[in-house]
Formats: sequence, structure tokens, C-alpha cells
Amino acid sequence: MQRILSALLCYLVAGAVYAASPLKVCFDDWPPYAGYDARTGFSGITVALMRDLFGSLGIRIHFKSATQARCLAEARQGLTDVVLFSRRENLPGWRLTEVPTEFWLIGAWVPLNAPQRRFESISQFRDMRVGTVRDYIYPAPIAGFRDWRVTQVGDAIDALRQLSARRIDVVFDDVFWGQRMAAEKKLRIRMLEPLVAAEPEAHLYHPRHALLFSQFESLLNEAIRSGEVDRRYRESLGLSYDAVRKGHYHQAFLPTEANSLWSKKVK
Repeated sequence: MQRILSALLCYLVAGAVYAASPLKVCFDDWPPYAGYDARTGFSGITVALMRDLFGSLGIRIHFKSATQARCLAEARQGLTDVVLFSRRENLPGWRLTEVPTEFWLIGAWVPLNAPQRRFESISQFRDMRVGTVRDYIYPAPIAGFRDWRVTQVGDAIDALRQLSARRIDVVFDDVFWGQRMAAEKKLRIRMLEPLVAAEPEAHLYHPRHALLFSQFESLLNEAIRSGEVDRRYRESLGLSYDAVRKGHYHQAFLPTEANSLWSKKVK
């Protein structure tokens, strides 16, 4: 009984604190998960999920858009409670989420008139020219392959420009970002389906929010089991959260009509 009363007291105290001072969440813009626009404010599927789930606990959120370096600096100074899209080593001792609300969805990007129609396996690019970004940490299917010719570039947009100019044959990069860059920069590139890989992303919570961290993950798990997260992914992104999370990449993209709607949204 004493433990139950202690836990209840902690919950009530935490609720009172957050009612007076909102949870401060910092992120580096990553549409369509989280972004800021001066006209429309903060938006994205992760932003909406956090607002709704924390809102059910009576907790307000103060979002801030900044570079990852700035978010981490403010976290070390005690000015930020949660950092999105980060890694454990960036803030030792902070709590790392285990249930993802977003993924780095990696597709195989090729020139517009390339002969490949679908992604079958990494080996289909044997002896071809692959563009890799210097600071990327690629997942095993890509990092472990050696039978191609590597052209390393300093940044991702340079890789896509070289791909568009046919100086390289394939680039493995983010689905959403690639779509936007292709439209904005008028690049002659396209992505092969299905996905190559999906890397779950994580958030970091200050240790003082351990109770809140557990409550959020519990609510998120409930939303996943009920199909709510998958529904939001399907309606907003034209993707199945459940399929991506389980590694069923052939089932990740919704039928053609939904994909055309998704393409318009992410541009």
C-alpha cells in the first residue's frame, strides 16, 4: 500500500509541475515527422502524436526547432527535457525510447531512365557506381556490401545531383527527403520500390522524467495495438506503420492512389 501511495504522490506532483511548466521538446526539422513553418507553426506526425498522448496526461508541450547540435547543447544546460531523433551516446544517462514513432525509411534512388524497375536486392547493383554520404551510418544490407564502386560525397544533396547527372548509378537515402529534393531541385531521379531498409529512430528524455517517459511509452504501445498509429501513418503518409515496423517492406506502401496523394503531401 505504501508503494502505491508513493507512486500516486509522484504522479500528482509530476502533473502539478507540468501543468505549471510545459515539457520542453527540441528537434532538428525532419518532415513529415516534425517541422516548423512560420506560417503554420509546428506540425508532423510525431508532433501530433506527442501532443495527443501527452495531452491525455494533462501535460502541455513546448516544441522548439533547432539544429541537433543546438538541441543537445541546451539539453546539457538543463534547458530542454526531450531531444527527438537522437542517439544514446549523445546524452549519456538520458532515457532512450524503445518504441519508435518514426523511421529512417531508406530507398534505392536511381536516374529517371535507369533500367531497374524495382528493388530486388543489393546484389542487383553489383559492379555499379554507388554514391555514399560521408557522415551516414548505413544499415547492414548497404554497409556490408562490397561488390560495387563507391563514390563518397560530402553531403546528401550532392549525391542526388550526381545521380541526376548519371555520374553515379544508385544512392540509398530517405524516402521523404528524396521526394522533396527531386521536386524542389527538379532532379531526374526516381525511387525503386519496395524499401531497402527502415531504421527506427529514438528520442532522449532527461532522467528526471523517468516516470513520464514510462507513461508515454505505455500510451504509445496502446495506440499501436489499437491500430491508431497505423491509421495515422496511412492517412498522413500513405504508408503502413505496422508493415514497416515488422520489416514487411513489400506491404509498406499503400496502393497507387494513396501513393500519389502521399507524393503531393511530402513535396
